[in-house]
Amino acid sequence: MAAVVQQSPVASAVQELAGELLAGVPELARAMAEHLYAAIPELAATEEEDLRAELLASTESNIGQVLRLLADGASTGDVVVPHEALAFLRGNVRRGIPLAALLRSYRLGHAWLWERWSQALQQRLADSGELAAGQDQSSAFMFAYVDKVSDVLVEEFGTERERMMRSASQLRAETVRAILSHEPIDEEAASRRLGYELQRHHIALRIVASGSEVAGLERAVEEAAAALGGGDPLVVASGAARFDVWRGFFDVPDTGQLECYEPPRGVLVAFGRSGEGTAGFRRSHVEALQAARIATLASAGAVTSYAKVELVSLLAGDLPRARAFVVRQLGPLASSAEPAERLRETVLAYLSANGSVTRAAKELYVHQNTVAYRVKRAEEMLSHKVGESPVELMCALTLAAVLGSAVLSEEDARRGTE
Repeated sequence: MAAVVQQSPVASAVQELAGELLAGVPELARAMAEHLYAAIPELAATEEEDLRAELLASTESNIGQVLRLLADGASTGDVVVPHEALAFLRGNVRRGIPLAALLRSYRLGHAWLWERWSQALQQRLADSGELAAGQDQSSAFMFAYVDKVSDVLVEEFGTERERMMRSASQLRAETVRAILSHEPIDEEAASRRLGYELQRHHIALRIVASGSEVAGLERAVEEAAAALGGGDPLVVASGAARFDVWRGFFDVPDTGQLECYEPPRGVLVAFGRSGEGTAGFRRSHVEALQAARIATLASAGAVTSYAKVELVSLLAGDLPRARAFVVRQLGPLASSAEPAERLRETVLAYLSANGSVTRAAKELYVHQNTVAYRVKRAEEMLSHKVGESPVELMCALTLAAVLGSAVLSEEDARRGTE
């Protein structure tokens, strides 16, 4: 005949008490939920009925599982995270409630339930030794329960937050693509999806890092947007080392601080002019892309404003033809040699000063005779006066000044000398 295992009075008392309390789980859950809602500011601040319902469902499922396992004499190996607890976690993530608040709810809930359990156990076990043993047994179980559930929730919180951020990021990117592609959109709905008001003045930025300099890219995004001021920026990743950024304003913004900004080494910042509404959102972005293109061609660092390279952007729309134009207009002055560069700089300053040697000399910080000599030397190399076709010559000189080697001749035979 098999031996009958006699259960200790303490174990029997714990199981019987847990079984009896199961009938009151809904009432216990409501009381615990109200306690947590009042004790945790992050929960109370939401003032959402949905959150109250999710919290109640989570407390009911957790209390129910604790009491059922205690009633069955089960171990913490049988613990599973209730579906309702996971739903409460996901709701917290969506509302932006931090993980610390969720974990605090379990610590406070544990303390709240233990106080009521301990009082009920004292009424059940009169012997002090048995009471101590019962408290030790049930306390160890509850601590282990909270630890196990909390570990799972920490991991799930990170997973859910990452999933939500990917989803939100993808939705923002898709909305931006629709706007830039001139697709029909509801501006109010698009603004809500973007978390960014479209009916404002916008400045668009393109921020790019070279292959080995991506470390400073995200810092540049934050700092460049901050240099503009305005509301929270809209940031969309447009490549592995590239971001498109928009900043919105109620009035036309001042870009002075952004133009003075010095990004991390290897990071290029380009921006368009201010544009209003959805059309301005698009136009400023197109200009930012063009400014970035010119900055890349010119191997320029720091910050590039489209307003300052607009002419070059238009002239260099077809780069091979722009290069041929520069070589044709400048002849020997299209050399990448340093003497030719000095001559080009002087002639451009001279033409910009409407042929005034005095003003050009002040601009270049050189003597007037130096300007006159260099202009004469350039005319000898061009085989004509610089004033014969000043518009074409200024365009060619401007292209050379901004784009440098991208449009200059590499032929030694064309090198200019003083």
